[in-house]
Amino acid sequence: MSQLHTQWDNNPRHLRPESGLLKMRKELGLFANLRPAKVLPQLIDASTLKREIVEGVDVMVVRELTGDVYFGTPKGIDMIDGQRVGYNNMIYSESEIERIARVAGAVASKRGGKLCSVDKANVLDVSQLWREVTTDVVNKEFPDVQLSHMYVDNAAMQLIRWPKQFDTIVTGNIFGDILSDEASMLVGSLGMLPSASIGSSGPGVFEPCHGSAPDIAGQDKANPLAMILSAAMMLKYDLDRPDEALVLERAVEAVLDQGLRTADIKQEGDGCKLVGCTEMGKAVAQLVVSIDLPSEITV
Repeated sequence: MSQLHTQWDNNPRHLRPESGLLKMRKELGLFANLRPAKVLPQLIDASTLKREIVEGVDVMVVRELTGDVYFGTPKGIDMIDGQRVGYNNMIYSESEIERIARVAGAVASKRGGKLCSVDKANVLDVSQLWREVTTDVVNKEFPDVQLSHMYVDNAAMQLIRWPKQFDTIVTGNIFGDILSDEASMLVGSLGMLPSASIGSSGPGVFEPCHGSAPDIAGQDKANPLAMILSAAMMLKYDLDRPDEALVLERAVEAVLDQGLRTADIKQEGDGCKLVGCTEMGKAVAQLVVSIDLPSEITV
């Protein structure tokens, strides 16, 4: 058995479960990933950054999901001049950029009206096209949205230095993969973060950002709030039920107000009660059924 593990570990090409996820996104046409990173006032101290940096942060990262270097061809590992050479192709068509720019423009118009497009146009030809097409789409179709541009290395720094300058960010697949995870840590725990992957038609996929966490499977330790907030995103973006989405969001904030915390968001000496996945979920459910629609909902 140890020999088998060694063989697999030394050749990561043998086992790549991510390829199944990429295939699902491509075949379902889920080209837009929405990743909110909102710092709730109840959890400010769970962030590793200073309170004055993260207080009030509410960022939405719109990541293109079915193009870029993850899907570009040619790709592979070949023998060239007697040595192995690995290569992937970063590629975007004009139509791919147009459709993600439209999604980002629509999202920004419903939020704070500010959209920052992140690229590497000072180096990459594909980013130069990205910037040109995004500018054209947003300026023509969303004139009320304030569009800015930022290089990805600066954006990574600014998310930590001054995250409140951002409202909505739109970027390509590989840059978005990195920046959305970075933005998520402003909140303090991946256990609080939902996501939505949507296309132009058909069902979307709504899931927590944190993955399956097999190391705590069956131990009643997982934080269910990200999954509940993912259901809220499904109601809002896929089912056109914004009132019900708001009920779930308010219920999550209410259980935090009650001082309930799973292990990932529990801070030493915070005076809050440590609960498991089951108890946290039941607490949210009890609050949800106690809210009448729509009379008790205020925005």
